[in-house]
Amino acid sequence: MPNPDAWMYDEDDWEERVERFADPGGNSALYVSDSNNPRNLPCPTCGWPNRLTPKDVAQGYQCDSCADAMEQGRDIYYYEEGDE
Repeated sequence: MPNPDAWMYDEDDWEERVERFADPGGNSALYVSDSNNPRNLPCPTCGWPNRLTPKDVAQGYQCDSCADAMEQGRDIYYYEEGDE
């Protein structure tokens, strides 16, 4: 019986994930950043700058920190001027 926890991607699926996802082996849905899709937009939830690409925003995504916090029931750390 196959292991249900094993990542089972054929080579073509894996190559597609590497091209599409910023973290292809992780749990992030964010797009990869490149010169045509720069990570230069703020998260609509927390307001931190340079967290999302235009493709991420078009999909209605939020940054990984906010997504993880919401999924795990933790508080979101909101950006305030001067935070670095």
